[in-house]
Amino acid sequence: AVIFGGDVGSGTRLGALSIVSADDVTANANITAASFNQTDGTGTTDLNGAVDTDTAAGVTITNETITVDNTITTTGTGVVTLNADTMTLTFTAPGDIISDGAVSLTAAGGITTAGDVTTTDDDVTYVSATTLSGPVSISTGAGGAGNINFSSTLNGTQNLTLLAGTGNITFTGVVGGTTPLDDVTITSAANVT
Repeated sequence: AVIFGGDVGSGTRLGALSIVSADDVTANANITAASFNQTDGTGTTDLNGAVDTDTAAGVTITNETITVDNTITTTGTGVVTLNADTMTLTFTAPGDIISDGAVSLTAAGGITTAGDVTTTDDDVTYVSATTLSGPVSISTGAGGAGNINFSSTLNGTQNLTLLAGTGNITFTGVVGGTTPLDDVTITSAANVT
């Protein structure tokens, strides 16, 4: 297991932080680095502290289960790619993503989210079945062309607010088929399908 008990890079930003192999990864404090990459895992990655990166490599995590309990912020065109390749990907209400690059979220056992997502004209894609556990706002920027994609089903008795600027919003799977959503507000988009 890898456990970060104190702040990482708080005085001076770390370079690339890479975890090549680990069962569980727990960040109980803030991580400030050029990038944060976990290439594989056989347990749970739990981000209790805020993660902040400033290069294009951004934040890329693969593990069986991923839980985000604090903000993920990327600058420098940094992407956010999270892949729970066996179980679930969960965002609690503090688990917001503020990304300067594309956001891609995948979970074999489904995504549960109460976290907002904001990008700077970059695509946001929920690859797997998604359930809202709290009100969620997703924005790719008022004037930009970032798309918002739900590539599977979408459920949860919560409000959903979407702003895609001149980008498109696409719902590929059934929306509200298991549990109907509350209010769905689309502030802006070129096309909604």
